[in-house]
Amino acid sequence: MSSSKQGCNDGEALVWLDGALLPASKARISPLDRGFLFGDGVYEVVRFFGGVGIGLDLHVARLGASLAQLHIRGIDPTCLRTISHALLTANGLTDAAIYLQISRGTSQARSHIPPAHIEPTVFAMATPCGGLDELERLTTVHCAAARDERWLRCAIKSTSLLGSVLPMVEHSASGAEEVILIRDGLVSEGTSTNVFIEVDGVLVTPPVDSEPSILHGVMRTRLLEACIRDGVPCAVRPVTEAQLHAAREVIVTASKRMYSAVTRLGDRAVGDGSVGPLARRGHAALLKRLREEVALGAVSARDTGTPILAS
Repeated sequence: MSSSKQGCNDGEALVWLDGALLPASKARISPLDRGFLFGDGVYEVVRFFGGVGIGLDLHVARLGASLAQLHIRGIDPTCLRTISHALLTANGLTDAAIYLQISRGTSQARSHIPPAHIEPTVFAMATPCGGLDELERLTTVHCAAARDERWLRCAIKSTSLLGSVLPMVEHSASGAEEVILIRDGLVSEGTSTNVFIEVDGVLVTPPVDSEPSILHGVMRTRLLEACIRDGVPCAVRPVTEAQLHAAREVIVTASKRMYSAVTRLGDRAVGDGSVGPLARRGHAALLKRLREEVALGAVSARDTGTPILAS
């Protein structure tokens, strides 16, 4: 379980800002920062169990790809490892979610064209989360479906999230905790998750390299790996809106949420409204995969004498 210690400033959490650890209440970012003015930045969220970052290599690679596609220079994506280690150590945490955000930086004038030389702003924080044992309880979620009106480059993990916020604002009053987005009759993803549905006994998820693209979800990758290894039927192919509404089982995955079975979609139950057998098999396979990843990370750190959080 996570340590109850939170920083060393009368219990206040410590955050990372441009190379320094400081109390969250003391962190200051310029109003001229392009992240504030334009949403000109990228982010990552990594879940840590026992000090081991799940899919950390995948997160680092995706961060690098997002930075490259936005032409944000002057920052090494492997900083995610170092910053995560510093935050977890400073806050006395081993089970947590690390949020890291990199904006293009601050310039003296508001202009759509950024200066040629600008230093990125780097912010990160740690949020205590439950340990692996808590994942043994398969969680459920009530979802809604809505038209996907976001921009066309969703593979970039951009901080410009208004297209995901609006569907949640519009549907949260009905009890929805997540919204599955539909574009041109096809399921793309959730506002903050990847989506899997049951089709003829197979767990199917949309391709990430579709046009337009969707997010290369780390937990989506881990679930596919786990299913393939443990013989849970799975496939990557387009999912239609009609298939979504007819599905007997629907699952959503994300790095913070991890894995949830969807028991309601809009105003109706999915299947019989309970967790289905394919969802249970997928959950068991994923949990097994994550336990092995955490154990391997701990052994690797011990054998090499390196900090476990950098594994």
